[in-house]
Amino acid sequence: MDKERRIGGKLHRIDLLMRFHLRSQEKGLIPPSQMRMIEFISKNDGCTQAEVAEEMQVSPASVAQSLKRMEASNYVSRDACKGNLRANSLHITEDGLSAAKNCRKVFDELESEMFSGFSEDEQKLASELLSRIIRNLESADTDSMNNMELSKLLCSENGGKE
Repeated sequence: MDKERRIGGKLHRIDLLMRFHLRSQEKGLIPPSQMRMIEFISKNDGCTQAEVAEEMQVSPASVAQSLKRMEASNYVSRDACKGNLRANSLHITEDGLSAAKNCRKVFDELESEMFSGFSEDEQKLASELLSRIIRNLESADTDSMNNMELSKLLCSENGGKE
């Protein structure tokens, strides 16, 4: 294939540039997985760890670890559920809402910058083409995995290095 048409290299370059852009931002960014959790919990105030795990498609143990870090950063609080003292109801703190809003703003700005000069139709087409590439690469082993699970699988196969 002609060097100009090698899409894999371009996708890798986009990934690297996105990471560079995010690292150059304010140091207060929370990890995307925590942002997703905070957004879910804020929309489902009082939800349980099990509900978060189901939504995020990760193990309850992974959620517990993330929640422990988020609690230490004062992003979430936990209360024992009424009627089930073994379960925790989760709530977002003001610090958590602020951190998630900041992170969402940075991601939205990055996406806006990425598609600067693109028409709505071009943005829609780009999204559709990328979705087709993803479908072409997914297998029976990976099609039910979310990005976090796929990343963990790759890290475990490479001794913790991506």
